[in-house]
Amino acid sequence: MLQKVQNKFHRYAAIIRETRNWPTYLAFKLGLHRGPLFTFHMRDGTSYTLEKRMIGPFRECFFDDQYFSRLDISVFPASPLILDIGANVGFSALYFLRLFPTATVHSFEPMPYLQARLQERKAAYPYYDWHLHPYGVWKEDGELELYTTHVNEFTSVSGLVRLHDTIHQVKVKVCALYSFLQASGIGRVDLLKLDCEGAEYGILFHLPDEAFDQIAHIALETHDTEEWKTRDMVEFLQRKGYEVAHETRRMTGNVWAKKEKHAWSNVCLSIPRAG
Repeated sequence: MLQKVQNKFHRYAAIIRETRNWPTYLAFKLGLHRGPLFTFHMRDGTSYTLEKRMIGPFRECFFDDQYFSRLDISVFPASPLILDIGANVGFSALYFLRLFPTATVHSFEPMPYLQARLQERKAAYPYYDWHLHPYGVWKEDGELELYTTHVNEFTSVSGLVRLHDTIHQVKVKVCALYSFLQASGIGRVDLLKLDCEGAEYGILFHLPDEAFDQIAHIALETHDTEEWKTRDMVEFLQRKGYEVAHETRRMTGNVWAKKEKHAWSNVCLSIPRAG
C-alpha cells in the first residue's frame, strides 16, 4: 500500500512538473471537464492530444517513466539507437524521442488497427528519425497467433497469454529479432524496449549470445505465463552479463538491464498489485 501511494505521488508530481495545463487535467480526471479528447500541453512546448481511453498508457510512458526509471539516462549517447518492440500507438517511441530528439527509433507493432494509429501519430512528427515495422518480433520468422481484447479498436493487451478478456485470436506476421539485426546491419542497440504481453521470453531466450554483445540496455515489462515469471527473466539476463534491477507485481513486472558499470538511479522494488 505504501509503495502504491508513493507511485501515485511520483506520477502526479511528474504531471505538475512536466505539463503546463495540469489543473485542467485534474479537472478532466474528476469529470468536471467532459469530452472524448484531452490535450497535454508540455512545458517544453510539445502537445499530445489523446482519446480518453489512451491516457493510461500515455501516463505510464511520460509520467511514470517506466522504461528509464532504473536506468541512468546520462550514460546514453546523444543520438541513441532504440528498438521499440510492442509499439502500440507510439507513446513509448514519442517519449524516447522527447528525451533524445536525434535518436533513431525502430518501432514494431503486429496489430493492424494499432499499426494504422501508429502511422497517424508518426505523420504528426515527420522530423523524427522514426521507423515503423508492421509486424511483431518473435523467436523465429513467420506467423503467430495472438490473443487480444479488440481487433478493430484500441487495445493495450495483445499477446501470447490468453486472459479472461482476450476473447479474439488474430494471426500476425513476426520476425526474429536476430533476423532484423542482421538484415538492418545495426551494430549497437543502445536500448532494447519490450512490452509484448508474454512474447518477451521467447524473443530473448532464443536470441544468440553474440546479439547480446550488441545490446547495451534492456527495459521490458514482463508478463507471467504458465512457464515463465519475472524472476526467470532476471536470472537469464544476469547470466548474459547484465546488471539487472526489477520490480514485481501480481501478474506482471518490470526489468531493467545494463552492460555498462554505472549506478542505478533507484533501488529494486517489489510492488503488490491491487485486485
